[in-house]
Amino acid sequence: MILDTLKLKTKLEHAGMDDRLAVVIADALGNADIDQLATKADLRTEIDTVKAEIATVKADLQTDIATVKADLQTEIATVKADLQTEIATVKADLYRALWIQWGATVAAVTAIVTISKLF
Repeated sequence: MILDTLKLKTKLEHAGMDDRLAVVIADALGNADIDQLATKADLRTEIDTVKAEIATVKADLQTDIATVKADLQTEIATVKADLQTEIATVKADLYRALWIQWGATVAAVTAIVTISKLF
């Protein structure tokens, strides 16, 4: 892209700018590397690229979240099954302890009754 510095200087002067200032501004812009400036099309391309990258990251995150969710559900089911097994074991142990306690109580009562009959 070529900048017409004379045309720019003239426009600046017609807008009321001092001649020396218009020359300095036109010269500075004339020496600028305008080829390195981004156009609207350049910006649109970059925006589209960033949007595509964001969409890819979003899809990856959704996949990762689904995987973690499935892993957690599996882990929760395993812990739940283990807890149910442990609860059943403790329950059985408690019933066994109650039966033993009941048996000891019956034996003690029987002994007391037998001893009381002897006297």
